[in-house]
Amino acid sequence: MASSSYLEPSLNHSTSGGCGRPLGSMDRVLKIFHYFETNSEPSTWASNIRHGDATDVRGVIQKIAEIHKMRCVSSLGLRLTHLHSDALHWLHPDLGVSHVREKYEKKHPQEEWRYELRIRYFPKGYISHFSEDKPSLNYLYHQVKSDYMKYIADQVDQDIALKIGCLEIRRFFREMPGNALDKKSNYELLEKDVGLRRFFPKSLLDSLKAKSLRKQIQQTFKQFANLNDEQSILKFFEIITPIYRFDKECFKCALGSSWVISVDLAIGPEEGISYLTDKGLTPTHLANFNQVQSIQYSALEEKDRKGMLQLNVAGAPEPLTVTTSSLTTAENMADLIDGYCRLVSSVSHSFIVRVQKGKVPTCSYITSCFQGETDDYAEIIDEEDTYTMPSTRDYEIQRDRIELGRCIGEGQFGDVHQGVYIRTENPPLSVAVKTCKNSTSDSVREKFLQEALTMRQFDHPHIVKLMGVITENPVWIIMELCTLGELRSFLQVRKYSLDLATLILYSYQLSTALAYLESKRFVHRDIAARNVLVSTVDCVKLGDFGLSRYMEDSSYYKASKGKLPIKWMAPESINFRRFTTASDVWMFGVCMWEILMYGIKPFQGVKNNDVIGRIENGERLAMPPQCPPTLYSLMTKCWSYDPSKRPRFNELKTQLSTILEEEKIQQEERSRMEMRRQVTVSWDSGGSDEAPPKPSRPGYPSPRSSEGFYPSPQHPGHYQDRALDMQLCTDPQCLLMEEQLMIQQLQMEEDQRWLEEEERLLVTHTAHTLVEKHAAPPKKPPRPGAQSQVGSLACLNTGDGYNDGVKLQPQEISPPPTANLDRSNDKVYENVTGLVKAVIEMSSKIQPAPPEEYVPMVKDVGLALRTLLATVDETLPQLPASTHREIEMAQKLLNSDLAELIGKMKLAQQYVMTSLQQDYKKQMLTAAHALAVDAKNLLDVIDQSRLKMMTHSRPH
Repeated sequence: MASSSYLEPSLNHSTSGGCGRPLGSMDRVLKIFHYFETNSEPSTWASNIRHGDATDVRGVIQKIAEIHKMRCVSSLGLRLTHLHSDALHWLHPDLGVSHVREKYEKKHPQEEWRYELRIRYFPKGYISHFSEDKPSLNYLYHQVKSDYMKYIADQVDQDIALKIGCLEIRRFFREMPGNALDKKSNYELLEKDVGLRRFFPKSLLDSLKAKSLRKQIQQTFKQFANLNDEQSILKFFEIITPIYRFDKECFKCALGSSWVISVDLAIGPEEGISYLTDKGLTPTHLANFNQVQSIQYSALEEKDRKGMLQLNVAGAPEPLTVTTSSLTTAENMADLIDGYCRLVSSVSHSFIVRVQKGKVPTCSYITSCFQGETDDYAEIIDEEDTYTMPSTRDYEIQRDRIELGRCIGEGQFGDVHQGVYIRTENPPLSVAVKTCKNSTSDSVREKFLQEALTMRQFDHPHIVKLMGVITENPVWIIMELCTLGELRSFLQVRKYSLDLATLILYSYQLSTALAYLESKRFVHRDIAARNVLVSTVDCVKLGDFGLSRYMEDSSYYKASKGKLPIKWMAPESINFRRFTTASDVWMFGVCMWEILMYGIKPFQGVKNNDVIGRIENGERLAMPPQCPPTLYSLMTKCWSYDPSKRPRFNELKTQLSTILEEEKIQQEERSRMEMRRQVTVSWDSGGSDEAPPKPSRPGYPSPRSSEGFYPSPQHPGHYQDRALDMQLCTDPQCLLMEEQLMIQQLQMEEDQRWLEEEERLLVTHTAHTLVEKHAAPPKKPPRPGAQSQVGSLACLNTGDGYNDGVKLQPQEISPPPTANLDRSNDKVYENVTGLVKAVIEMSSKIQPAPPEEYVPMVKDVGLALRTLLATVDETLPQLPASTHREIEMAQKLLNSDLAELIGKMKLAQQYVMTSLQQDYKKQMLTAAHALAVDAKNLLDVIDQSRLKMMTHSRPH
């Protein structure tokens, strides 16, 4: 508490007026600049302090230190500087804030004064002392770094300036790998977006040419590349201490009560109280701080405006007297010595004894004044958060209107419960309630409510809606309830029943939400499947805005601390902690990948520290098994290393809408193709009761099954799940379908055993023999409509996953005729066989081939396909008109297959020097395999059309 002896006696302390100026006579919020690192420029780091009439300087300092968990409070002091003159005042901890403001704001307006919290009193061995208190060490670093850049950086040697600048780069970009600046784009990002002036003095930047400067920065940075945050700070102090004694203050003064001996009085942890004369460089020791018994200062004759400082030193015959040029200097010296005396003695009471000029209010009154005020303690308003701090009163909900239910999840600050919101005029509403485990702390409470205050600004069908808040402890946030939970878990549970169109729909809906956020100038910073909620099977909503930030007038947001989702983040976010809409685009690309992978997390098995290295080397997440090439191409655009080359969310929204429509059309076409195959079976079997044909044999993917429209071999339990679902159906048609499915499953198992036997007995044939001579019929011919051996290319590859690839061998493709037709002069059959030969040729050469040979091989396949399609166009007029639609659909499918093959080839060329190269080669083979199978299917369609024509032309 402040002692009455430290208040100006001229100040009137009346009972009605409180301990200072009457309430409301001045703005009760004070802006204090500090060196706690935030997201803005260092020159703007500040907090707003709300104070009462009885709030003293000590209370302000203690509150700020408490908020930032800084233990070395006794080392802190508050400095007041006039911006338009040299006036500088150190404010004693016992002074009242209102008294200080009244005194100095009478002289100059409030906006001309700068309050600054600084470490002023250094213990001996302060580096090791502060190392045990990391917030204090960081604070001292930023304070000294600021002083260095302001006062001495332009005078130091070039080598020292380079080292100090590179150390700050190393510390500032904690996650950046040691060789990151060797990459031109990274250096340019540092130079243009962050600015070299933040790290290096202007004199250094002006004295070196750009190329030379870049080279020297790169070389110097490598010396410190492996240092962590704390090591960088300690290295900084090691370099700067010999050239800049920031822990020592010197004052021009004279020893004695008159200007007798002019000296520089030095005060610091090593010197104690010493002086230097003009003629000598060796300091003369006067006293240690633990010897000082009391301190007095006063003004000399008014006309001289000089100040006098007297120290009573233990063991000295008379007080040590120092004359200063002004009373302010004497006051600042007294505060400095008093601070050191309190520090070394570990006491809070002051050693200053003020000269009494009049009646002073009694201590009892002052104490009662402090006890009577309700707002004596400083309240911190973090300036970086003031942009989203509107009043919550409009959204305040009474706690008795919320019935809390079961726990449905966990959040950063507490649990999430299902609840019921009881409304007066409307029926009860199911809601989700976020609770805060520890909302007693102001800082935790503000951070918890930050998400609600962010969410209240949004109104979008695919963003979780805020219903209200309860701001009194315990703090609750009430949101709309998404009954199906988080998307990642939903995808894992429903992966057997979700088709590709639904997955693309989810991605499209998220893109609309993010385009909306972009228009509002918000960056989300945590876009991932775990932060997306599922409202209904066809509706997802973006949630978890705990990391979201408004960008105001700047184009990017910089995170200062806290845990961040490294594996989802853009390289500039990992390296430079730089978050923009472009970095959100990168994260959205990863989120789309998660969705297409049914909730699998990115970079499985890779340590967080290794992720940036892989990205720097050009590696990207591999294409998901059922992802269309156009969608994966869009993902890779989102993962462009250069942020400026990534698409905007509006563009992503448009492209995803197009991809979604295309996928729906293809889904309908494939459904019609499947129906056609089933109809063909019924026609060929003469109305028999044989089960409908399967899309592919069990355990082996059909050409299109990888796109999610047929059961995936990666999920063998799918059939069991479908059978269980059928048990719920009582309709006779459903029961018939169930019976057919059971028969089909048994046939699949039988086919599997037969195929394994066939594989062992398979005789190798050359490609030439395949063209000239048909293979012998298999022991068990396929059922009508089922795929022949061309269609069973995948059966010879037992890889479990899409990325395992398919290695096509010439002997694995032996196309027997699908009908007893004369193949002489059958151009369609010849060209199908030619296409299969081209695929076989490519398959046998692709593994050892260099990237430049991919194009000729794919070109040969493309030419073979073009010839085939031209032949089909010539044949089409000769076939029944009723079959033209089916043939045209089969042709479109082949064109799509070729486009997919070309897309895979480009990816294989793009990632030729990375570990992804083999994956993309295998995917090229799989695409080629699909092309060969669909060519055989085209031949089947044409053969069926010919048979139909022959049947109708026979005489009855």
